[in-house]
Amino acid sequence: MLSKYIEKAMKLYKNIDGLAAVDKEGIIRYYFNYRPNINPLSAEDALNKHVLDVFPSLDEQSSTLLTVLRTGEPILNYFQEYDNCIGVRIKAINTTMPLTDANGQLIGAIDVSVYITNEHDRLSIVQNKPANPANLFTASDIITKDEHMIQLKDNLLKIASTSSSVLIYGETGTGKELFAQSIHSASKRKDGPFIVQNCSAIPNTLLESIFFGTVKGSYTGAENRKGLFELADSGTLFLDEINSMDINMQSKILRVLEEKKVRRIGCEKDVAFDVRIISAVNEKPEVVLNQGKVRTDLYYRLSPVQITIPPLRERKSDIPFLTDYFINYFNKTMHRNILGITEDALEVLRNYSWAGNVRELKNIIEGCFNIVDDGFLTRENIPAYLLASIKYYENTPIDDDSRSLDQRVKAFEKDIIIKTLTQHRTLSAAARALSITRQNLRYKLEKYEIDIEKMIEEK
Repeated sequence: MLSKYIEKAMKLYKNIDGLAAVDKEGIIRYYFNYRPNINPLSAEDALNKHVLDVFPSLDEQSSTLLTVLRTGEPILNYFQEYDNCIGVRIKAINTTMPLTDANGQLIGAIDVSVYITNEHDRLSIVQNKPANPANLFTASDIITKDEHMIQLKDNLLKIASTSSSVLIYGETGTGKELFAQSIHSASKRKDGPFIVQNCSAIPNTLLESIFFGTVKGSYTGAENRKGLFELADSGTLFLDEINSMDINMQSKILRVLEEKKVRRIGCEKDVAFDVRIISAVNEKPEVVLNQGKVRTDLYYRLSPVQITIPPLRERKSDIPFLTDYFINYFNKTMHRNILGITEDALEVLRNYSWAGNVRELKNIIEGCFNIVDDGFLTRENIPAYLLASIKYYENTPIDDDSRSLDQRVKAFEKDIIIKTLTQHRTLSAAARALSITRQNLRYKLEKYEIDIEKMIEEK
């Protein structure tokens, strides 16, 4: 369970310097410090100790972790100065959130820290920064030979010429943000900000403050901070996985979009904004509507223009093309001299179902580059789970299973991962056994909702 909270906490800031989690008694059960050059406090110094013993300059009132344990309410972007138990003074921006079990009962709190050295750093951390237009993708970055994808690229230029809202549907890893950036880059708003928010990454308790902004003093830890609509003014706001947003929050978003005005939490004045909304869902639009994951009125507000990105398994002609592209890319970034891929290895890639789409293909090629220095990528370099899935389906009669090919591939891949996890004590060891990167394994654990902590407990 804790791993899921950590994944979400890691997305709160662009760079994370420290993470700490306490149980409901205030005992530190998880601690990781990413910048020991600034804060030399180690896990050995902190674990299984009370938070006030580790940070003696704090007390019940000034400790954000203990305050959240007491109130059950999150504290956002809170500036603190404190001494740790080894005598080092730290300045940090902290966001602290309650941890709850499946029944909603408080079981602890988690704190995310960004260390700072001056006031300028403090301001840059609490204010989201728009993406640099020079670093955004354009339509030319969409690598394809598929006729349908080529038509989509042509349509992007027409769509970019208007300010209509756009809804993009595509499975995980198909490149929804790539399309969103390409629309922005070709539009009259290209010199304005491009703001991205993954709606699945925001705890419900933080939604309003992130979208609408805050006024300093409106609640504990609140700073003067623009919300997403103000940040994206004159530009584009890309809302990814809108189908994961709390339904009550959706009604508030709808009202803001209709009025084109937003009011920060704790403020009495409305602020007008001019923003183009591009949103994305990773499930079929009819499914999210039928299951009530997106309000009908909000859906129609967001979807005057709809784009459907086909999965990689439906455009197999792109697999050799993309493979060559990623080989060239990693040759440059990883300083390798890979000449290409053998035909039998490429045939394996063609026959795989690609549940993770282009992102998974990229991760596979990157994993191969970690074990090959030069020459050609061969069948032997391809991860074991992928080879096993191909072999499994080659030897399994189709009539033995009524599920679709994609469903069976996903089920088999999940089974391989679970079996591997039961045989290895760490994620790194499991990733090595599967011949994939640790990051790729993390992605698959999240995709298949495999609880790594539960697996370890049951071991």
